[in-house]
Amino acid sequence: MTATIGQTIKKLRKANGWTQEELASKLNISAQSVSKWETDLCSPDLSQIVPLTTLFGVSADVLFGIAPDAMERDIEEAVKFCELPETTNEQALSVWEKLYHRYPHNNHIRFELAQTHEFIAHPDEPREVFLEHYRNAAAYYEKILDDSTDNELRSKTIYSLHSVYSILGERENVLRIANMGGDWGTLRAEMLSKIDGYEEKTLWCQQIFRYYGEGAAWALMGMSFPDQNTKIFAYETAVKILDLVYCDGSKTWIHYAYAALYNELAQMYARAENREAMYATIEKWYDSSLFADNLPLGEHRYSANPFMNQITYDHSFATSHRERDCMLLHLDHSAFDGVRNDERFVELLEKINSMPGIEYP
Repeated sequence: MTATIGQTIKKLRKANGWTQEELASKLNISAQSVSKWETDLCSPDLSQIVPLTTLFGVSADVLFGIAPDAMERDIEEAVKFCELPETTNEQALSVWEKLYHRYPHNNHIRFELAQTHEFIAHPDEPREVFLEHYRNAAAYYEKILDDSTDNELRSKTIYSLHSVYSILGERENVLRIANMGGDWGTLRAEMLSKIDGYEEKTLWCQQIFRYYGEGAAWALMGMSFPDQNTKIFAYETAVKILDLVYCDGSKTWIHYAYAALYNELAQMYARAENREAMYATIEKWYDSSLFADNLPLGEHRYSANPFMNQITYDHSFATSHRERDCMLLHLDHSAFDGVRNDERFVELLEKINSMPGIEYP
């Protein structure tokens, strides 16, 4: 079934990463007009056909649905050719340049062009030739950031552009691009941690280390293991990782990870009848819970790493002795039935019951 002109416009608009408002702005018309086209309530005036074909970089045949898959087919064929082992970077660049001339507003082609310029650049070339490839790559990446609203593409572009500007030695652009990465996970932190001479480089390196340290700990807790000894070793390793990345004592937003690890480890030690290790773990768990229950109001729980600009405070956690109550609940688990009458275990329960903490209204 042949696509309508409205369906084709919508498809081409999305392929370029534009909103209806952005396309309308480029054509000097209202967003309502674009919406009517795409829902087939009306068709573009003849005066808009040439601007549309120029903007999308397609022929009128494509616009009217006569050859709706031409651009996608051309890009697919280019990708296949460039992935052949015998295709050189120079040949790939020629292919993408020809496609870009045909479809000058396609951001996928822009990204491939930029990447190919990076691949071609070689330190053994004359310095100016080497740098020119990176300048060309930067220009294509910047066009993507100007036009695209596709977060995945923007994320890849930002990361690549940061590297390009680092090689070009353009410090202001390096910082500008790095600070655009806040909306895409740890991207901003990763880029800022790589800037030589940046006064906060050490801080961002530590933050990245912490992020991946926490990630490793949670990943271990989500794995299945062939036997109990391997699982105990994995959880002990996770605790060591957190101890290493939080050696400065700033554990305000990570205490819940420690609590989860200590809870599991204590149960495993109890089942393995390793009572000394079990009691030592419960003591560490107590210290972590005591720390958490005495945090000032507003510092109890983050929904994400604080350096990702996504700090939120959940008032449901602002209750008195929440961690104490969690400890008591988990220590009621059947794994501890074998030690429940031990004098040391009874003393620990009494200690936990009387844990001091901030009383909240």
